[in-house]
Amino acid sequence: MSQTGISRRRFLQAAGLGSVALASLKAQRALAAGGRPFSQSEEDPINELISYNELYGNPPFLGRVHGATWLRIFTAPTPSANSIDRVFWGDVLPIYRGVRGDPYDSRARSTVWFETDRGYIHSAYVVPCHEIFHEPQPVTGDGFWGEITVPVSWQHHRPSLDSLRWDFDWYKCYYAQVHRVIDRADDEQGRAWYRLYDDLEENRQAWVLAHHVRPIPRAEFDPISPEVEDKWIEILLDEQMLSCYEGQDLVFQTRIASGTSYSNDSGEEFDFSTPYGEYTVQRKRPSRRMRGGHDIGLGYDVNGVPWCTYFTFTGAAIHGAYWHNNFGYPRSHGCINVTPDAAKWIYRWAPPYMGYEDAYRWAEEGELAAKIVIR
Repeated sequence: MSQTGISRRRFLQAAGLGSVALASLKAQRALAAGGRPFSQSEEDPINELISYNELYGNPPFLGRVHGATWLRIFTAPTPSANSIDRVFWGDVLPIYRGVRGDPYDSRARSTVWFETDRGYIHSAYVVPCHEIFHEPQPVTGDGFWGEITVPVSWQHHRPSLDSLRWDFDWYKCYYAQVHRVIDRADDEQGRAWYRLYDDLEENRQAWVLAHHVRPIPRAEFDPISPEVEDKWIEILLDEQMLSCYEGQDLVFQTRIASGTSYSNDSGEEFDFSTPYGEYTVQRKRPSRRMRGGHDIGLGYDVNGVPWCTYFTFTGAAIHGAYWHNNFGYPRSHGCINVTPDAAKWIYRWAPPYMGYEDAYRWAEEGELAAKIVIR
């Protein structure tokens, strides 16, 4: 077995990659090696059977450009170095290591850069990800929770590569999204597909390639240190830092991206700053499609938002953000963005605790709930 969870031969069989597709893949790898990094949006915009690991020779990480129309690649980890290439929204790059360098601009405080096969790119708008394929599983009863484990996948109207894709960005599936899988179907080529549940469009047919989805084991919903009752979270907005405490003991800490102000096309400014104050965890859900702001010209729509821990009646939550890597800088519509891994840890650690069957639940009266202090 390979490190991807399913052997390369089994993956090629499951994905239906024949000799013609493999020849195309090798040609694309040659193109990537001799030109700018390969993008799904360019040479073959509908080839969903691409393996980026195969394309780039199994690098330690992959990086998906997200949140920026385009970015420059430099000869050194500083914007004052020579710019030697550009990449665009949706490009997937090999990442060999992270290094310290100079800040990119006023919107990105991090000093972390990624070394690619071409040079250095700042980390703020390059989301680290992997490509891990999985053996398709049967879907019974109410289905199961699944996690997207490839840089990008597409939802289709039917379980077939020949069917129409839901092409808008808010329907695409990105690495670390969490979805409820409610059905399975196999196409004429023997490829397995999962149907995903959309909590805002319950009857919409949304099918993705099954080997792009990892069934999340029940054990990954188990509470972390449930025997401890004195749990609380401190969020320092000036420092863009979240800290979890058990009594006075710091047990977890992570950078955040909190709320900020935005202006619409008419120049009207709206304040989405995360509110100061003391709160408790009100409710949780493993996955949520978050949509809003369209009535004021600042619309957003993101699906499969993972590991949501809510603390206000207006919907402010700590949750995973798969659409940027710019933590340490305010940029949300009021929520507390953290990495998906951090959001999952907080979701499991902070009471009230949620079971595998709990798609959405409010804290009950008198139930233990973690305090959240925002300063």
